[in-house]
Amino acid sequence: MNAPRRFISAAEMAILEQRLPIGLAEGMRDLALCLYEALVLADVRAGTPAPADAWMVQLQLWSTQVLAQLQHLAQEMGGRGGIYIAKGLIAQLSARDREMCAKFRGNNYRELAHEYGLTEMRVRQIVDTWQREQFEKRQGRLPGLDQA
Repeated sequence: MNAPRRFISAAEMAILEQRLPIGLAEGMRDLALCLYEALVLADVRAGTPAPADAWMVQLQLWSTQVLAQLQHLAQEMGGRGGIYIAKGLIAQLSARDREMCAKFRGNNYRELAHEYGLTEMRVRQIVDTWQREQFEKRQGRLPGLDQA
């Protein structure tokens, strides 16, 4: 049986949000929230409605870390136009996703969604990513089409 999905609480998210600079570009704000959320959700304490003590200290440390990363990105990559983050770089399938793809039988999205506690749309996205990666591995590079 899958572990219940955890969520970040409003109080946990507020720790970072109150430290974000006024006027921060929406894309940078979204990036900061995403980085912070990934750190929080990796901890079993995620979802605490009123963080206190050691958990509060940890959340504050992570908010400081995320702000430092955001500042570094702005200094190193700022002014270069929009930053595109390719899904392929991040789409390394987890063990759960690989297991799900191994069970995929061409049209059993609903069954897999129920088994893994996901929406059918999310199962389709995972399977599509896996199928694309498998196709690209089989295709290789075509002669003469390498980019310099």
